[in-house]
Amino acid sequence: MDVHVAGARPQDVPKAARVLADALRDDAVTRAMLPGDDDRVARLSRVYAAVARMTLASGGVVDLARAGAAGPVVGVAVWEPPDLALGRWAQVREVPTLVGAVGLRHLPAAVRALRAFAAQRPRYPHWFLAYVGAAPAARGQGVGSTLLAHRLAVVEGTGMPVYLEATTDASRRLYERFGFRTTGTIELGGATATTMVRPAGGS
Repeated sequence: MDVHVAGARPQDVPKAARVLADALRDDAVTRAMLPGDDDRVARLSRVYAAVARMTLASGGVVDLARAGAAGPVVGVAVWEPPDLALGRWAQVREVPTLVGAVGLRHLPAAVRALRAFAAQRPRYPHWFLAYVGAAPAARGQGVGSTLLAHRLAVVEGTGMPVYLEATTDASRRLYERFGFRTTGTIELGGATATTMVRPAGGS
């Protein structure tokens, strides 16, 4: 597949959110954070749209992978910047959307999961690959690798390390090929996430 990557604009957020929802709906860690099957894709889409808006408002990046220069979106990567505090007000504005998408019944599980992830985040400045996913029809065609290579080439110039959480063995192996190293694990109701860091400069 001929994959082209470019940053998303605000009007691209709904499309990007739907691609992530389709890509991650059955991911075990995602299920631990956002349980329930009722309207699952719609709820996930609202969550990812809120995260994308917060990220863009905070100086982060939402990369879109397209099949061809003007083709459909087949992959998305959400990159939070080192100083997310710059977008604190944008985060507050999205709280009602996030709570509504998660649902009051599932809110305690989501909060516990978020606290577990927050406890493992590095305390030094870093870029954070919050989400990356390929549309189901585009899996295995290099979409994730292209998204990673595109943004990591830019991040290397900032002199900043990159942090992420791998939610599958396959994604962990992919990240290892890009220079990420395992730093720990997070257990969430039977699901396991592997925390990983790519040192500044990728070495």
